Amino acid sequence: MRSRSSAILSALAVSGLLLAGCAAESSPSETSAPDAAAVESSVTEPAGVGERVGADGVLLEVWSAAVPDETIGEADPGKQWVTANVAQWVTEEGVTGAEVAPVLRSTADESFSAEAEARQNVDIELAPNKSYTFVWSYQVPEDLVDPSTLVLCVGGDEGCSLLAE
Repeated sequence: MRSRSSAILSALAVSGLLLAGCAAESSPSETSAPDAAAVESSVTEPAGVGERVGADGVLLEVWSAAVPDETIGEADPGKQWVTANVAQWVTEEGVTGAEVAPVLRSTADESFSAEAEARQNVDIELAPNKSYTFVWSYQVPEDLVDPSTLVLCVGGDEGCSLLAE
């Protein structure tokens, strides 16, 4: 019974995070993004969780993650879900949330790259220099689901942050 109660509480907590992400995403923050510069980073030398990273006018800051995330449902065979909650900014007009979705990479396998799946509507146009919260999920091969090796990137090999610390 305790296990079942824990599972229900975990599901409720993640649902709350998803709803918070949706609410924050639907309208930009009233304040502009802080003037703090992005930390230099790459796949091989990612920034820490909570540090801002960026490439080509797209910035992100990882603020929480679930590795693996068992609350979403079934992943494809041989894979597990991984979810990241991030704050994102753009510097140019006319960019949508879907266009700036970060890519999940692994330092354990340089050939691995996973495209984001949104947990909310990301078709909205982002206002420059405003903070938006997004919840992104990724399907990752089971042998690569290691929080210490997963990084979230907004550029090819630059603008990368650790997913979990």
